[in-house]
Amino acid sequence: MKKIIKTQYDTVKVSFGIYIIAEVRKRTNKEYPTETDIKKMLLKTGNQSAGVLSAAKQISRYCKTNHNYLLKAKEETFNLVAQALNLPVQHFNQFHERISQLYKRSSNYYTYLEKAENYLLQFKAADDEIYFKRLLNYQEETGIKTILINYPFGELDANLPATHFGAYTDIKTEVLFKQLCTRMNVSNYKILTDSSVVEQFEKENKKRETWVNIGLFGNRLTASLLKKNVFGTCFNWLPQQNKIVLMGKEYAANREKKTDYGVFARLQLSNRKTIILIGGIEGYGTEKTGEYVWRNWRKMYDIVTAGEASSVIVLFKIFNGKIQQQKVVELPEAVLSAKK
Repeated sequence: MKKIIKTQYDTVKVSFGIYIIAEVRKRTNKEYPTETDIKKMLLKTGNQSAGVLSAAKQISRYCKTNHNYLLKAKEETFNLVAQALNLPVQHFNQFHERISQLYKRSSNYYTYLEKAENYLLQFKAADDEIYFKRLLNYQEETGIKTILINYPFGELDANLPATHFGAYTDIKTEVLFKQLCTRMNVSNYKILTDSSVVEQFEKENKKRETWVNIGLFGNRLTASLLKKNVFGTCFNWLPQQNKIVLMGKEYAANREKKTDYGVFARLQLSNRKTIILIGGIEGYGTEKTGEYVWRNWRKMYDIVTAGEASSVIVLFKIFNGKIQQQKVVELPEAVLSAKK
């Protein structure tokens, strides 16, 4: 019995298109044949129907594989061209059936499938950049301002080489987040560690800004937001008790049981500032949550944009090194005010 594998529609459609243009390039002896070249080729096959000849321009575009013409193509057009060229496979459904069979990877059909996957990657990367910037509400002019938990040891002892030290897990999380930003062409990126962070945040600015807070306990800005009761009764954290509170329920870290909780939040404040929060009860929770966001940011985008609320908190449970989504809370717009 033949084993069936599932392949996404767009991948199969593009594979069929590449199968067709490979033959077109072979017969015209050109990598990028013009509309005239293709009409001449079709006339040589004895096919002079108006429908086929009118498709010559489209076929010429399909050969330009650095554009998304193949992705936007209609399977009916592919069928028409495949029949005009008298190819062994002349219909999309027939091609789909062959692709869905578990042939060896070295077969011709899988060669087209691999080329299609590579073709689609260039457009996926462009889409990823758009969606990532939407997740952050990123504006090139104002950029990203990232704040870490920091310890002002140097302010107490002038002999130390630096005035502030960040927690290792928070620094590691920031490095991953910055890598992600770089990959997505988020070029205006700054790290703020000085004591004026809160003052800068509270400064009146009519332009949209995005602030990324890494860590819960000890982060100056998150502490300021908590003090101003920005979250209302929806969210709170209790450093002395090693707990966070979400919608009235307490969640506590337990080192002996290797349990921690982490939070990813996107908050849209009334003063047009966006806050991205990545933090755990302990450093372990921050690290694991940061790794999860780094690998699964697109999933976070889907969660954040699934409902009507512009502000969302996602709670994760970390147990024995594994992280699992625990709860999603949409915050009421009335709660989120920059000043109280």
